[in-house]
Amino acid sequence: IGASLLGLFLPFSIIYLIYILDTKVHSKEDLQKSVPEIPILAEIPKIFGDDKNKLFEDPTDRSPLAESFRILASNVNFSVPKQDQQQAHVIYCTSTVKGEGKTFVSTNLSMALASLGKKVLLVGCDLRNPQIHSYLGVDKKLKGLSNYLHDDTVNWKGLILNKFKKLSSHDIMISGNMPPNPVLLLNNGRFESLLDE
Repeated sequence: IGASLLGLFLPFSIIYLIYILDTKVHSKEDLQKSVPEIPILAEIPKIFGDDKNKLFEDPTDRSPLAESFRILASNVNFSVPKQDQQQAHVIYCTSTVKGEGKTFVSTNLSMALASLGKKVLLVGCDLRNPQIHSYLGVDKKLKGLSNYLHDDTVNWKGLILNKFKKLSSHDIMISGNMPPNPVLLLNNGRFESLLDE
């Protein structure tokens, strides 16, 4: 009887402990319970494999991934405050650690916004571990944001790339050469003037 009770109690105890100690976010309901005041704009499906092959360059793409990013783009567009038509919005994608999908989300979100008819400039601001160049298939040593921030003579308009033929309103500025101290470079005042322009 004791062995039977132990056989029942032990597995349930282990399952209960795993459930109690699990702090990962598994669904949007987990987020809604933890932070109900923060809106959830979209859910992006997990598609296994290489993220670099999951860019929807075709504005007519109807895959689940493309549709989820269109939903995100529409909700972001609805969420940003209305302002003068001459002013552009700045949308900032970030995360706590590397490898969480900043480049994947920002690249696809920018293409989804461009497919909705918006003019988009995707700026690679990750000066420590830049990845946008690998998504685009361009050389990492091409001039980009860091070169503009470092050199006053560089015009940012000369650093713009347009890699997607079907999305003519989508432009990109990659991160550029890796600087020794990115924080100083981002705080020298030229980044604010770039965003203002």
